[in-house]
Amino acid sequence: MARTFRIATRKSKMAMVQTHRIIGLLKAVAPEHNFVPHEVVSDGCYERFKGDLQTIGGKGAFVKALEHAMLTGEADMAMHSLKDVPGDVDLPEGLVIPCTLQRDDLRDAAVCRAGESLVSLKPGSKVGTSSVRRAAQLRMNFPHLEIVPLRGNADTRVAKVDAGEVDAAILAVSGLRRIGLEARICDVFEPDVMLPAIGQGVVCVETRKDDAECMRLLGLINHVDTMTCITAERALLMKLQGGCHTPIAGYCEITANRNLRLIAMVSSQDGETVLRARGKMPYADASRLGESVAEELIQQGAARLLGR
Repeated sequence: MARTFRIATRKSKMAMVQTHRIIGLLKAVAPEHNFVPHEVVSDGCYERFKGDLQTIGGKGAFVKALEHAMLTGEADMAMHSLKDVPGDVDLPEGLVIPCTLQRDDLRDAAVCRAGESLVSLKPGSKVGTSSVRRAAQLRMNFPHLEIVPLRGNADTRVAKVDAGEVDAAILAVSGLRRIGLEARICDVFEPDVMLPAIGQGVVCVETRKDDAECMRLLGLINHVDTMTCITAERALLMKLQGGCHTPIAGYCEITANRNLRLIAMVSSQDGETVLRARGKMPYADASRLGESVAEELIQQGAARLLGR
């Protein structure tokens, strides 16, 4: 029997692009069903919030708004950028993430005004970011620049660069591509310069685990290799008890012989103290790999840097 599935999403341009990507994949495997966006606006919506995100629970507050829509029956699924889903607590009772789309580019990039680049900016130039992870690594690699808070959607942040509020902004390559702003990238940071956020470049779908049809459909579009990699990454995040407001970075990749390799970093807020660890394990040991690399960071003093 045909059914209409409502996918909870924020109403930003990027969120809607990602939601329609999910809808396209679902329609391809289940043309008999209908899939529609269900826009959710919370009181502290990220697009409008001007203060410190941590005062309302960080980006996790917006994830909770989408989860609430599922728990109350307003929606059947929820679309998230995985890097925004808190990794230091379990999902709400009854909810699961059974689906990740194939990972996009996981790197960070700088957006500058025409003819400029981050490496050519003069000392004291203002670089905007809303991420403590990016800020810490910028201070580490570009100590002559002033790092300032920058809020808003990706297109809003780019507009603030053009308006001269900041001289550059740091955003995810994947996000800029999704909203057609890839041409604004002036510098791309390889992971050895700026490690990405846990789950960066990954779109995931959350649903109620007792909804058998949702679980079945999402299983059909799940990208298994991406799910395996983010299992390792989020196991590390859970072990470290870190969320999107802590300077934790890292990513997992699949080697040529199908092993998993995880590279991770924890830093102080000012970027002056940096702890690094890496590990490799068989493909089937994703969770164990994440926990092992996290334990190595803890032994180096990660708990102290994370304020515990």
